[in-house]
Amino acid sequence: MRVTLAAAQLLAAPAAVLSSLPAYARLAAYAGTAAVLPQGLDAAVIAAAGLPRDTPVAPLAARGAGFDPGEAYVLRADPVSLVAGRDDVLLGGRIADLTLEEACAIVRTLNDHFAEDGLAFHAPRADAWFVTARSHVPVETTPLALAQGALHSHLPRGAHAVAWRRWWSEMQMLLHAHPVNATREAAGRVPVTALWLAEGGAAASVSAAAAVYATQGAHGDVARGIVGTQAAPAAFAALAAAADAVVVLPAGDPATFARGWLDPALSALARGTLSELIVIADGDGRTLQWRAVRPSLLLRLRARIAGPARVLP
Repeated sequence: MRVTLAAAQLLAAPAAVLSSLPAYARLAAYAGTAAVLPQGLDAAVIAAAGLPRDTPVAPLAARGAGFDPGEAYVLRADPVSLVAGRDDVLLGGRIADLTLEEACAIVRTLNDHFAEDGLAFHAPRADAWFVTARSHVPVETTPLALAQGALHSHLPRGAHAVAWRRWWSEMQMLLHAHPVNATREAAGRVPVTALWLAEGGAAASVSAAAAVYATQGAHGDVARGIVGTQAAPAAFAALAAAADAVVVLPAGDPATFARGWLDPALSALARGTLSELIVIADGDGRTLQWRAVRPSLLLRLRARIAGPARVLP
């Protein structure tokens, strides 16, 4: 039995906190140095579930967020802020504090403007935005997690890039003059100055090779978009035995995650109940993966008597 634990935003915790908790030290001892996953947590969850690596992310995220795009080509349309640098425009970050009322007001404006272009915007939740397109697709994009530094090289690419870059500029102009942003700025809140369009595709019929579990929230949208995904149990002990499983969770408090999931999973690995444990975590602008098989008796003894380990590379 192989278990994959995907802990969203675990790496946002200070490295000293992770290293001070015995479960993370054991993980580092059993698995060694973590591998860097440049494509991010969602792509890692798709791979862990046994789906084809070219499975588009946006249709799964849309379904998991409560919006069914049908057979339409759909992209994520994350609200972001842009910052003018000395030589180029930089990504300021994703806007995470929008209310549903604010999101709906912006979406209405976008839909009124882009209707003739065949674009339709959707915000099933304040933190989950999408756009469907009737033409000028597919389009090559960069996932938000990978859009680091100057943005020019991360803008839409490929045969339809000209149309999408023009639309992207028009979105910025509409957002610049939008009343929602005027209200946000007056209240000292960061305005939405652009939408980050990425990870597009049309929904395909896919089946997971493992049992997939996810809790509610944006971190689990992609997992919940996979057919057959179940609600995550409260702790590792409640996980069904014998079947390979992928569990997507918010890390929350690192100590709570360690107590309920990581520590019992490592113990099961040491006993041989698990054949393999994979831990995927993101936060702090990166995604890491630890992979461990049943440790030898010597390794288990070393992990038990060793002091705090360096968990993060």
